[in-house]
Amino acid sequence: MADEQLKKDLKNFLKIKGNVTRSRPVKGQINKEHFCRFIENYKFANDRALMLKTDFQVDFVHFEEPFVQAIESLLKLHFNKNQSQLIEWWLYEKFNQQDGTVLQLNNTETEEEIPSDTPEELWFLLQTLK
Repeated sequence: MADEQLKKDLKNFLKIKGNVTRSRPVKGQINKEHFCRFIENYKFANDRALMLKTDFQVDFVHFEEPFVQAIESLLKLHFNKNQSQLIEWWLYEKFNQQDGTVLQLNNTETEEEIPSDTPEELWFLLQTLK
């Protein structure tokens, strides 16, 4: 109750039109959210291009290639070599096998599967490769 009154007083005093929160979002959380949104959208665009090519014989490779190269260059600027390779594997190979299987990563020591099916899991895996 006191928190609500404090928020109301701060909004009135500071003339804030948005929401007042107790703490700012953590930078790492913001980065993770941006990364996940990027990965989801990029994978969607790549899958759509593959679908157009296989289902309708429409090939956008020559049109999209400069954009893909620019995006991959930006990834290489931000991530180290191992992280970039993992991102490229996830985007281009993990879900795009000829037989429809999904590739999985396994720990060579324990033989356990390493979670990597979602952008969030990919983000956490990338954090271990810093």
